[in-house]
Amino acid sequence: MAIVAAIGGQVREQAATLAVAALVLTLGWTAWLTLAAVRRSDLVLAIDLALAVALVLAGGLFHPVQHVLTNHPSVTGAYPMAAVAAWAVVRRVSGGVLAGGIVAAVLPFAYELNRASVAELSFSQTLAMTASGLSYVLVGAAVGTASTQFDRLAQALARSSSEAARLAEGERLAARIHDDVLQHLALLQRKGLDLASRGDVRPGEVRALMAEVRAQEKALRDLVVPGALVAPPGSASLTAFLEQLPGSYGDLEVLVLASGPVVMPEIETAEVVAAVKEALTNVVKHAKATQAWVSVFDEDPGTTVFVRDNGVGFTFVEDAAMAAGRLGLLVSVRARIERIGGTVAINGRPGRGAEIELRLP
Repeated sequence: MAIVAAIGGQVREQAATLAVAALVLTLGWTAWLTLAAVRRSDLVLAIDLALAVALVLAGGLFHPVQHVLTNHPSVTGAYPMAAVAAWAVVRRVSGGVLAGGIVAAVLPFAYELNRASVAELSFSQTLAMTASGLSYVLVGAAVGTASTQFDRLAQALARSSSEAARLAEGERLAARIHDDVLQHLALLQRKGLDLASRGDVRPGEVRALMAEVRAQEKALRDLVVPGALVAPPGSASLTAFLEQLPGSYGDLEVLVLASGPVVMPEIETAEVVAAVKEALTNVVKHAKATQAWVSVFDEDPGTTVFVRDNGVGFTFVEDAAMAAGRLGLLVSVRARIERIGGTVAINGRPGRGAEIELRLP
């Protein structure tokens, strides 16, 4: 626009100030849109279209008299096309046609301001004005159609890429499971059959076999949910904390069984872990157990944690436990779980070990 104004000689001297003001305003608006990376909101689009309309009308004032009837380029010709195209990109065909129609509707007024009365135009001049107006509408329709097609192509490409990624991931998982997990499980099956055929199986051999089974279960889980869980801010993985417990209770072998990460608020996670620790401490002190199991089940509508042992068990009577001063289960376990809205069930099972059930909301 500036080049056309500078070298085209298509600005009347009496209206040069208006032409300069129009160019400066358009430059400032365009620079702000570009440098600020402004999102094409409804307000921005409306201002952009209003500026385009103002430029068309201003051109009628500062161009030479009846300039619109000549074939000379217009100083303000390019920007309205860009504004219509912007509407078409954001609002698709309907928006482009609407913006193009508005600019086209202003052309007769620009003709009048340029002292080219619409009523006195010849057939060819009327046809030229109509063609100029239609060009704005056609630009809006064409750009809107192309933008819609590009969106559809992009969505189709995204779906194809996603499907290809899923297929590739499925092939990778199948190969890993076949080459790693299934091979180990076949070996564990042979070991189990060998132990069964011997008849005199030692507890340590069974524990070693179960440890290998757990390792394969964890490997399979890691394949399905790869990578370490990143808990959202303010939350933590209950399973991750419980898996740190084995090895902390002397000769008591602690096994943690969970189907996957269980994410809970940090405060609730801390209370549950503390309650489980207290339950295991009671096992060490009173149960005469060699093994304890901590099982986590994430179910609808909540989570359940079981702490079981293979010790001597006991008959749990709450009043008797309080009278004897054995407050670990009542205060450190039940009180903690009830503080976070959960419940505790204690099953002593004399001679068959004990079971503590923590139900969490």
